[in-house]
Amino acid sequence: MDDALTPPSTDRWPRDLRIFAGICVLWSAVLMTRSIFNLSAGGVPLEDVIFGVKFYANQARVTMALQAIIIAAFGLGILMHQRWGLILALLYMAQVIIGHVIFIASNLGVDSQRIHVKIASIESPIVLLIALYVWYRARPLLRLPSA
Repeated sequence: MDDALTPPSTDRWPRDLRIFAGICVLWSAVLMTRSIFNLSAGGVPLEDVIFGVKFYANQARVTMALQAIIIAAFGLGILMHQRWGLILALLYMAQVIIGHVIFIASNLGVDSQRIHVKIASIESPIVLLIALYVWYRARPLLRLPSA
């Protein structure tokens, strides 16, 4: 049988990518729980950042819930071996990287955000590595012929 005509098997989806997707679904549950029950550290208002813009309190709850839904969607998509899950994961990771760059650049000289800029700077290489991992694992799967 010709390999180009056979549908992609689930064996071609790496186990580590499926584990990553499972962790994403769990993380989305944590984020959703935080947003629903307004859980924040030390009793300070909940904070969230999207595209480098910082949101507080109820706005942060909404943005965090939206992120939880997106993360759950791509995690479940990957677990179901759907290409759209990989594409959504790549788009989300691009948003996270761009958001970190915008946040750091726009708050670099702001004294009240100094600790948050430091945290974002420490997180940035980790976020970049995760994005590169998803991109590296997604490339061959996105090139497979459609089933």
